[in-house]
Amino acid sequence: MRRLASILLILVAAACGGDKSTAPKRLEGTYTMSTINGASLPTILYDDPANGQRAEILSGSMSLGADGKFTAPWSFRITDNGVVSPYSETCTGTFTRTGNHVVMDETDNGGFCGGQFDGDWDGSDTFTEGNVVYRR
Repeated sequence: MRRLASILLILVAAACGGDKSTAPKRLEGTYTMSTINGASLPTILYDDPANGQRAEILSGSMSLGADGKFTAPWSFRITDNGVVSPYSETCTGTFTRTGNHVVMDETDNGGFCGGQFDGDWDGSDTFTEGNVVYRR
């Protein structure tokens, strides 16, 4: 009898084990830029050696909120005539979702940000906006 009780206890414990959630993923959350134009970060966005100019993207992310707002900070390294300077920009705006398709309306801040962009969510951990892939 004890042997049967022990076996049952082990089977019940095994059936209850694990911490994998079966709950559906949510679009909302923070995604880190993984690639841009197929290249891992950091990567060169613009290069003009003849004029000593180069723009590199070092990092970026995107946070999508349950309130329909997003924030996307990006960090760059700019070289102009041999002088290297850091540059960062945080774009903000609103988004709407239809299924796994997302339309983002970015606020024009007079600099790098502004416009409407489309993105697609894989239903799990990847968000793609044009040629930029984000993962969480």
